[in-house]
Amino acid sequence: ETAQMSLNYGVDDLDGTIDDTTKIYTMATEKKQQNSMTTTEIVNLIKKADKKPIERDSLYKNLKNTN
Repeated sequence: ETAQMSLNYGVDDLDGTIDDTTKIYTMATEKKQQNSMTTTEIVNLIKKADKKPIERDSLYKNLKNTN
């Protein structure tokens, strides 16, 4: 709900460039990785907020329109 609401306040990137293979959890002494959302779940979340999901690369070039 917070992510959907934030889209209405100017947020335009719900997922960053860090993926699950990153050792950031271990470095932060987190014993258990937190669950993440699938691409389908993120797309559905964006659509339910009446926004247009678009997959981009790290340079913000459009890769895939996920409508």
